[in-house]
Amino acid sequence: MKKVFFIILIQFFGCTAPKSTYQTEDFTCYPKAVYLFRHAEKQIIKGEDNPELTKAGFVRSNALAEAMTDITAGLIYSSEYARTQQTVAPLAKQWGSDIIIKTAKNPEAQIEAALSNCNQHVIIAGHSNTIPNLISLFGVMEEIAIEDNQYGDLYIIEWENAKPKLRIEQVGE
Repeated sequence: MKKVFFIILIQFFGCTAPKSTYQTEDFTCYPKAVYLFRHAEKQIIKGEDNPELTKAGFVRSNALAEAMTDITAGLIYSSEYARTQQTVAPLAKQWGSDIIIKTAKNPEAQIEAALSNCNQHVIIAGHSNTIPNLISLFGVMEEIAIEDNQYGDLYIIEWENAKPKLRIEQVGE
């Protein structure tokens, strides 16, 4: 009986997600806005885990830069994958900014880096399986799901009285 109880305890505690070590309320200032964008359309190549964008993907990456023309230049974060970096490359050129790489496997580092940029615009290029988690880690309670074939949603988080507000705009066709 002790073995069964022990196995149940291990399974329960082994499957729970770790709690964030900080709260967004802990920060004294916030970015003007954080823009989260899933990489544009990627090539589908069997066995390739780091494909580049398709022609449509490059068109969408240019549309992202065009959509952000009136926004004051800020910081650009991307995962380590070619498709995310290619997605924000036109914006980086337009803003005269470098693309800062933050690994997709460390979302807390992405959040902390973004929140450390007081009164600046920050864009994070990510993936369908990372953007929803990042939105949640920013303190947005709304549940977000991104389908494999869903492209062009620009998630914008702004803060009012230390509370995150999310809105979504469509970029490209």
